Amino acid sequence: ANAMVNAETKGGYDKLDEDGGGGFVELTEKGGYHDHDSDDVIELEQERNMGNGHDVNNGDGEGRYGETLTADAAYTFEADTEIMAEINQEGLVQVDEAGGIQAFVAETIAIDGDAVGIIKSDAEVETEEKKKYTNYFCGAVFVLVVVIIAVAVPVTLKVAKGRQRTIVREITNDPTQVPSGMPSDVPSSMPSSTRFTQIVRKLTYLSGDALKVQGSPQYRAAMWIADDDPIQNIRTGETGLDLDDNGFEQRYVMALFYYAMDGNLWKQSQGWLGEDSVCEWFGIEGSSDGCPTGCIERSDYVGDYDKVCRIAMGKQNNLLGQLPSELSTLTEMRWFEIQRDYVFGTIPKSIGTSWTKVHTILLGDNFLYGGFPETFENNNILGTIFIDQNKFNSTFPNVVATMKNLEWLDAAENQFSGTMPPTITDLKSLRILNVNNNSMTGYLPDSWDENNLIEDFEVEDNNFKGKLPPSLAKARFLKDFRASRNQLSGEIPEEYYEWENLEELYLDGNDMVGELPQSAVPFYSGLQELSIHSNGFSGRFPVEHFEDTFRISEFLQLRTNAFLENDTDMLLSLYFVV
Repeated sequence: ANAMVNAETKGGYDKLDEDGGGGFVELTEKGGYHDHDSDDVIELEQERNMGNGHDVNNGDGEGRYGETLTADAAYTFEADTEIMAEINQEGLVQVDEAGGIQAFVAETIAIDGDAVGIIKSDAEVETEEKKKYTNYFCGAVFVLVVVIIAVAVPVTLKVAKGRQRTIVREITNDPTQVPSGMPSDVPSSMPSSTRFTQIVRKLTYLSGDALKVQGSPQYRAAMWIADDDPIQNIRTGETGLDLDDNGFEQRYVMALFYYAMDGNLWKQSQGWLGEDSVCEWFGIEGSSDGCPTGCIERSDYVGDYDKVCRIAMGKQNNLLGQLPSELSTLTEMRWFEIQRDYVFGTIPKSIGTSWTKVHTILLGDNFLYGGFPETFENNNILGTIFIDQNKFNSTFPNVVATMKNLEWLDAAENQFSGTMPPTITDLKSLRILNVNNNSMTGYLPDSWDENNLIEDFEVEDNNFKGKLPPSLAKARFLKDFRASRNQLSGEIPEEYYEWENLEELYLDGNDMVGELPQSAVPFYSGLQELSIHSNGFSGRFPVEHFEDTFRISEFLQLRTNAFLENDTDMLLSLYFVV
């Protein structure tokens, strides 16, 4: 029999009796129904008129869009006559004379939404389990990273250079790709304006492709000067210099020096990357010979902006990095100093060409290697060079012999090889020459004269050979001569005993022989330290020439020679150290 079930119901119902039966009709999700008294499932297809028929309950008894199904949206099915009669007898529905079920409206059933549970599929359960374990794993990794960071703070660097030096750096922030500093000195990670592009175009001739490498000192300096430089622009009233400002390039180079030397970890960095002129930044401000205010003040002679002439970062200021070649643009440089820090790499050759007015370079006790640039050849201004206690491993820089006004060269404790240029004696202004503890060979120069002003000549711990140069005796101002632990041989030249100003003589650890003079030569009158042990000296030690002075008792070493034993006993009675 055919029967029409009017679907004008506000949501329908799904109500079971106690034993799960009871002869009711349940609409399925597909628009059909299940007869719970039989295993037959009859799927119904809804005939939709366009724009009608939304049989979806929204929880308040209304359809999802506030509509109800019309009579046109009826559900049609065929039912067995006997079954329908049984249904009619139980009073569930009314059966008409044709045996069909009369349309009815199901009662509205209120359901508490809080008590409704959602049954999930196996796939959904498995997915949630995976997410849960993934979260556990990520949490464990995060905890492990935090522990590692905690253990790694502070970081201690140990540097071996014949001794140990320790520096402790406290890490106060989480590690980042590039060091962080004060809020005003760290540019954003990506270019934020066309100004950056213009700066790169302007400075490419100077810094090349390094400007395009994110994280490079050149890139970071360009970013800072493009977007974060707080200096006041007098012309526009805004911040940041115009690209055509005469001081623009210099300001970029100084910012580059800051980033190249890990400036945010310096012990002293007052003013750096601040709003003031670079002439006011720490290490630049101050006075040096030829540079009274840190900058050469503007004038018609040097240009129309104040030019940096001094970078004096002092000792142990915690600088770390390589010297950028862009420093060569600071053509008014007079004084350059970074000592007992962590500068590595090579000295840029370009500064030797452009720093024609520099008179002092102090780079002692760092980690520089290679050699001293030959581009400093014939620099007649350079007077003081400290490159001691580095890792220089080239031949001895013969270029120093061309610096006519050089007064002080300290190249000790490196790995220089080769010979000392004989023409170094042409440097009449040279007062201190120290090449101790290198790997130099050959003979000591022997063309000194009365015009040499040498006061301190030190060549200890090398491989020099041959006899002591007799002409050195003409250096009348010599006070300290040290040539210990070489391969020197022969006797002390007789000319040396005419020295009147000699205070310290170290010749121990060689192959020297002979006897000391017995007469009261000038050599003995001013001597304060004498070390000639571990040689082949023999004869009598002239102890009588030391009886009236106790200065020699500060340092006298004669052991491992062939001096007469009774003379040694006499020395002991005078409290000499033998």
